[in-house]
Amino acid sequence: MWNWIKKNQRGIITALVTVALCIWLYACESKVRSLDGSGQLINRAELQLELDRFMATAQIRMADLDRQDAFRSLIIENSIVIAQGQPFSLVGLITGIAGIYGLTHATSKVVSAAKKSQAKRKANNGTG
Repeated sequence: MWNWIKKNQRGIITALVTVALCIWLYACESKVRSLDGSGQLINRAELQLELDRFMATAQIRMADLDRQDAFRSLIIENSIVIAQGQPFSLVGLITGIAGIYGLTHATSKVVSAAKKSQAKRKANNGTG
């Protein structure tokens, strides 16, 4: 038996290395560092989830910026109307108050959603 092993040593080593390489290629998935700065290694599916979460957060913040810009333009338009000496309209006042309420309500919703997301992420990571 030892003679056969010595005679086929290269073939045996090649077979063992090939089997080990196949197991490694099949079992070990590629990983990269997380986008959230934690340094945790994540796979492709987890990276896609993080990217989707970041995109959703960015879309929420862009919508908030759009609301703020719309509110700012409403204030400027009403200020221009008042400065031109035209009578102040009750509709403009109601619209301004509704805009202020909407802005504060949306801001509080964004803040609470961000806090919930952060708490959920900490709970899922086991750091919270």
